[in-house]
Amino acid sequence: MAEKMEPRSPRLGRPPTITSEQIVDEAKRQLQSGGADALSMRALAKSLGTTPMALYRHVGDKEQLISAVLDVYSQDLGALVLPQDQVERLRMIFTAIFETLASERWIIELLQRGGRGGSGAVVLVDRAMAACVELGMSPRRALLVYRALWNYTLGALLNIYDTTTRPEGSVSPLAVKIREIGPEKLPVLSEVLEDWPGGTTTESYLEGLEVLISGYTNSD
Repeated sequence: MAEKMEPRSPRLGRPPTITSEQIVDEAKRQLQSGGADALSMRALAKSLGTTPMALYRHVGDKEQLISAVLDVYSQDLGALVLPQDQVERLRMIFTAIFETLASERWIIELLQRGGRGGSGAVVLVDRAMAACVELGMSPRRALLVYRALWNYTLGALLNIYDTTTRPEGSVSPLAVKIREIGPEKLPVLSEVLEDWPGGTTTESYLEGLEVLISGYTNSD
């Protein structure tokens, strides 16, 4: 009598083949749709139909993945064609940074959490400092000017994000406080109070940027 064959357990297949580019693209999509909190290696692996370990083999840990996403996203910034005029170059660089970050809030969230800027953005930092050096500044002063312009840009972006989360037509907490204290104690702030209700806008950012660059470079 023939020996009864035991049924074989089905072989588990390998996880589907993925590439680093696919991982970075999906991570970018999740960041854009849900912000920095939406990204996890487990959730990313599930959406790609693979395992977290496979992701680690391709792109390293989460910090390395975020760095790769920022590198890809900032490529266009690094390839920006800049004018010869140093002052105009500074204007273009910071306008490009502002417009990029204003449309992609998740990048600010990552930077606030200690994320490293993308390679393209780092190239722009060097170009901005080079413009200052060409205007006669020392590298250290050029760094200070860059940091001041970056801090102004970051502050403007955070103000814009704050405005978008407030109910339409509401007044900023600062404007309320100015009104409470009154014009006798705050004459200058009270005079410009009408600029506060709408919060920071792209136009007001550019106006302030012009004031700062003109001051730092002594240009009219």
